[in-house]
Amino acid sequence: MAVNGQELPPERKNLVRELLCPQLLAAIVAGGLFAFTIAVPVKLPDANSVQVTKKGIETVDPLLNSPEILEKVKEKEPWVLYEKGQTKEAMAAAWKAAKDNKKRQDAAWNMAIGNTLIRSDNAKDRWKGYVVLEKTILNHPTSQYVVLNYARQLYYGGFVEKAEEQYENLLKLAKPEWIEPRIELANLYLVDEKTSRAIEVFNQVLEQKPEDPRITKRLGLAIAVNGKKEKGFETFVRGCALESDNLDYPPEIKELIEKNAGLIESAISDVRQKVENRPEDIDLRVTLAKLLIAVNRLPEARKNLKDALKKRESVPELHELMSEVLFREHNREEALGEFSSATSLLPLSRPAAPAEDAYAPTIEDTSEEAESVAPPPEEKKAEGEKPAAEA
Repeated sequence: MAVNGQELPPERKNLVRELLCPQLLAAIVAGGLFAFTIAVPVKLPDANSVQVTKKGIETVDPLLNSPEILEKVKEKEPWVLYEKGQTKEAMAAAWKAAKDNKKRQDAAWNMAIGNTLIRSDNAKDRWKGYVVLEKTILNHPTSQYVVLNYARQLYYGGFVEKAEEQYENLLKLAKPEWIEPRIELANLYLVDEKTSRAIEVFNQVLEQKPEDPRITKRLGLAIAVNGKKEKGFETFVRGCALESDNLDYPPEIKELIEKNAGLIESAISDVRQKVENRPEDIDLRVTLAKLLIAVNRLPEARKNLKDALKKRESVPELHELMSEVLFREHNREEALGEFSSATSLLPLSRPAAPAEDAYAPTIEDTSEEAESVAPPPEEKKAEGEKPAAEA
């Protein structure tokens, strides 16, 4: 299995041969038995390896089932540096943290390390990032926001089927009123040419949030992709009208505003600065367009979208947003044209499958990873002293 242009470590084929390998024996002596047990190459886990039962939620740290953990991930140094556009420094910080035994016991740190490294242009960085994320999910298989993060990063790397499995597992854990993973799964089905399933999930979400413009608009796109273009467009523009009449901001916009002391102008300035730091980041340009649309600054939003389309004309969300802007400006004909572009591009927007055989980890790589995830020295010492204390 390959991740974003590189190969994840293959499954161990011969345990006896691995045990007799002199280099690995040296790693066992240096790192102890625990180091050996996880030093072997790993692969992305099957969906069956993630046991998702509601009973499991009761035994995990409440933070892992709270959106707060995603905020903690964003506060970690590697991700902060990456967000600032300091990619080289971000990767160095992620590697440093990846070798820190204490940080590797912390789910938020592991998620920050993995999320950062998989965005590198370097194959070894990406390999390490997915190994860290994989071990995090194996340690916390029923932690809802850990599973959500893993699903998102799998999708980012082109592991669409694996991402679907993780989202589907997550829905077995999540309450029906938590709609975000359902929307993301429906969007994933949409780009994976599973439009009937996408429509089904969008309709399920609408039962929970019947007046949510986001869902109505996405349902319209799904209906159009499924062959009913006119019906899809009418559903889409109904969602646009709902949003323009809604006095409240969409959830993702509200979150950005809250992070900027409740000031939308501050949020817009913050995102503009990020766009300047990372001009090729289309996601940031999409976010900026959504902010501008939210405050009805339609000419600015249109200009931003035109600039973005010059860089990446094949991104369906840019056409979707442009269609909304044009509809709000009472230009229905051009809005329909942009809507048609979005629906034709959606099935083609599936992330590219990773290339094969890009990076093969060495024994040193896997041994280093084994040592990194072992308990910190002080914890090992405390564990060693415990029997004597009990005696």
